[in-house]
Amino acid sequence: MESSYLLKLDQSNQEQKEVDSSFIGGQPCIPASIEMPVCELCGAEQTFFFQVAFPEDHVWQGFSMAVFACTSCAYEDYLIPEMLQVALLSANIPEGFLDSYQRNFKIIVFDTNEGTYRKNYKEKIQFKRWNLVSTSGASKGENKIGGQPNWLLDDEAPGMYKTTVPMFFLMQIWEGFTFDIVQDAPPQMIIGLKGNQEPSKHRYYELFLANNLYFFGTKERSEPLVYILTQI
Repeated sequence: MESSYLLKLDQSNQEQKEVDSSFIGGQPCIPASIEMPVCELCGAEQTFFFQVAFPEDHVWQGFSMAVFACTSCAYEDYLIPEMLQVALLSANIPEGFLDSYQRNFKIIVFDTNEGTYRKNYKEKIQFKRWNLVSTSGASKGENKIGGQPNWLLDDEAPGMYKTTVPMFFLMQIWEGFTFDIVQDAPPQMIIGLKGNQEPSKHRYYELFLANNLYFFGTKERSEPLVYILTQI
């Protein structure tokens, strides 16, 4: 059985350090050659939400994954990642989809050793360190890397990418998880009761409406791509 790790927030000193590799907010640690992602819908620089470094016994060992999403606009059709228009369980993800569906968010997978702190990025989400705690199994309500997904509803794990590349479970973020923001961060734009964009009154951001988030990756390490699906 594949190893599983709970993502536990560190309750100690939350000053970001260069040795940190799995964390929420603060400044991203991504390769210098990669530009900060920009939202294709509104043109604003996307917000850095979190990144994780996959452990040594993981299929993606040596890789890290950084997650960005736009908090400057809100459109009804793009509040969650685009869904496949087929039965989701064991679905074959068509070639190009895992790039094209990233319009107002961006998943960056890279060699962990190539990461460098981007000190020119203006922090929006408060830095919080994640500790990886080995577990034999996680119940519903836990954020984790590896193991098997804890589905809120039915199993919707994809099967293949472009027919030949197997997909596997990377991690999950449980519903209701929010990201506290720094004092001078602008509010997240949301869809109001009248259907218009408006600033949130909360001092936190939500990633994809704070739904249950399931991340799957390609087993082909030469082309590491990520598929995200949500359940509510």
